[in-house]
Parts: sequence; structure tokens; C-alpha cells
Amino acid sequence: MTRNIFLIGTLDTKGAEIAYLKDFIEKRNFSTTVIDVGVFHPQAVEPDISHDRVAEAAGASMPQILARKHRKSAIDALTLGGTRLLEDLYRQGLVSAALAVGGGTGTHIVSTMMRGLPIGIPKVIISTVVSRDVSPIVRHKDITLIHAVADIAGLNFMTRKILADGALTVMAMVDNAFAPSKDHKVVALTSYGPLNQCAEYTTKQLTNMGYEVVPFHAVGSGTMAMEDLVDQGLVHGVLDLSLHELVDSLYGGYCKYIGEERYETPGRKGIPHIILPGGLDMIAFECESIEGVPEHLQSRKFLSHDFRSFIRTTEQDMRVVASILADKLNRASRPATIIIPTKGWSKADGEGAPFNDPRANDAFTDELKKSVNKNVVIKEIAAHINDPECAACLVAELHTLMQTGS
Repeated sequence: MTRNIFLIGTLDTKGAEIAYLKDFIEKRNFSTTVIDVGVFHPQAVEPDISHDRVAEAAGASMPQILARKHRKSAIDALTLGGTRLLEDLYRQGLVSAALAVGGGTGTHIVSTMMRGLPIGIPKVIISTVVSRDVSPIVRHKDITLIHAVADIAGLNFMTRKILADGALTVMAMVDNAFAPSKDHKVVALTSYGPLNQCAEYTTKQLTNMGYEVVPFHAVGSGTMAMEDLVDQGLVHGVLDLSLHELVDSLYGGYCKYIGEERYETPGRKGIPHIILPGGLDMIAFECESIEGVPEHLQSRKFLSHDFRSFIRTTEQDMRVVASILADKLNRASRPATIIIPTKGWSKADGEGAPFNDPRANDAFTDELKKSVNKNVVIKEIAAHINDPECAACLVAELHTLMQTGS
């Protein structure tokens, strides 16, 4: 097994720290490859991959970059070149893991590089900015962040401890190698809090049938990770219980950050894909009262949940979402199956529930039927999404598709 850890940093400012990591790791029978993504001459350690080579991978040279005297363009070039190099080295089978140190700028560069690696390859960053919002750093990838606590500006009793922790972490990750399922077909399942009963029923039945179910939280990053794993060929079928993220993305809601390929990868990869309109009845906002909802939406039905609150979607929202979804599914090489429970799409939707609005839900179904091509299958069932009957229908449909390959 390859045990080569790539050490990445701006060696003009973090050379001593990278040198410490290199020595610490190599004393424990791992090999290292050092990549310099700094602008000026490296300090304390000579890289295996120089910043000149990184610049060349971006179609530039370090003299050109320095001549511009423009900080952002230098960062952009080194980020692009570093990402291209690391991806190419991974394709050659040379990358077991990546470990980096950085402040604000360095963390931006190295995290972008690491996001080019597939899920399952260990990625660790020791950073001074971990106490901030790290969602732009991690996005949907399995990047482990270690808070540097002190500034990374030289070796002392604090930084030596944190650097050693990072090194031990990534070495343990390498020895605990990522192993895709070999004994079971993998079903990826996406869900959302108000659909938990459906997810639980479905997971139990699929597991009893011998499938390995991997659930993903439909809050943006979770389902983007699922799409990534589908693209890696690690998933054999997808059960998308939730369309909630689509409507949140329209209004800047709590689950608004979804990738451009959301709902598209299974069809492009040609694996079974079943979709439900779970949670499409609501838009979520991180607030506890109606005052936290955008003003132009405050006239709608409102439901307080916890630190989040929901407002009801309208017929117009439903038609817009149906059109977006149809456009995505019409591009698929393998058609999806859409199952629509007619008695409600979440705990808040259904007879007697606060968001009960059959006309709005029907608008989604009508628009979808008009917009999808003839290969997309639409089935309606007389059940609520959280009813056991709905879960049984989904499981039977997915099992048939998984068994027949059609």
C-alpha cells in the first residue's frame, strides 16, 4: 500500500512547520512529497514540487506572476496550478493523503487543491481560521480541520503539539484505508427532518433485503457529497426522498447551497434513481419568528420549528421547481422515476396539518407531467410520504430497478 503523504504549504512563510511535519512523518515510516504554493523563495525546506512547477501547471511562470505585482492574481494562479498538479498526481496513484498548514491565504489555496481529490482520500488542514465559518473551506468534501490555536509563525511548544497532532491524524487515516462496499449493493438515500419516518421505514426494509444504505442529510453539502460518490462509481442506486433543497435555493433558505449537478449525476451515470417531493411544501429559514423571514414572504403561512422556521410554498413555487427538475431529468441518459404521495409531503403537510395545500401540491404534479419527456416515469400513490405504505412502494420500485437494470 502506498503511504505517501503530500505536505502542502506556502514555504516562504510556513517552511519551518512543513519541515517539522516532514521529519515527524518520515521517522514513522511514511514517505512525503512537499509542494510549495508560496510566492517567494522557500525557507527551511526545499520542496519536491516547486512553486515554479505549480505556476507552470497554471500556464504561467513565477517571474510573470511576480511581475504583475497583484496579490490576488498570484493566489489564483498558484491555486489553479496546485489543484491541477494534485489531481494529476492522484490519477497516477501517488497520493495517499494530503496534509497542509495555513493562515487565511494558505488555507484558501490548499483547501481548493484538496477539494479536487475524491472523497475517501485523507485530507487534513491545520489552520488559524477554523474558528470562523468553515463551510467555504470544506464545502461537501471530507476535509478535516484542526484549529491551530496559536498563530502558525514559527515552532514553539504550542505549534509543535498541534503539528504533531495533525501528522498523527493523517497517518492514522492512511492506515485506516477507505474501503468501498464489496459485499452489498449500495443505495444512497437523501432525507430531511420532516421526512424521518419515511427514511427510517425505507432504510430498514432495504437493509433487510441485503442492500447497504448510506443516508445523506438534504441540507446542501450532504447531497452534494452523495452526488460526488455517485460520480466515483461507489453507489448503485439513489432514493431521493427530498426536493426541499430546490425550493430553499430559490429563496436563499437554510439548505440553499446545492451544486449545479444536484439531481443529475445518477441519470448521467446510468443508475436507478427514484425521486419524491419530500419537504417541497416548505422553505426553511434560520430564525425563530416571522420577523426573521424575508419581508416579502412574511404574509405566507408560518411554522416555528426550533432555531429554524418554515413558510409554505405556493402554486407558483411548485411550478418553478417542477420546471427546474424536469430540465435536469430530461438530460439524463437513464430516466428517473418520480413517485408522488398524494396525501402530503412532510410532517407539516397533509390533512389537518398546518401546511396542507393540495392545490399547490397539484400544481407541481401538473407542471411536471407537462415538462418531462416521455421516458421519465411518474407514479402517484394514495398515501402520505411518512406512511409505511409509501416506504413499501419505494422499496419495491427501487428493488425492481436494481434487479432488472432498467
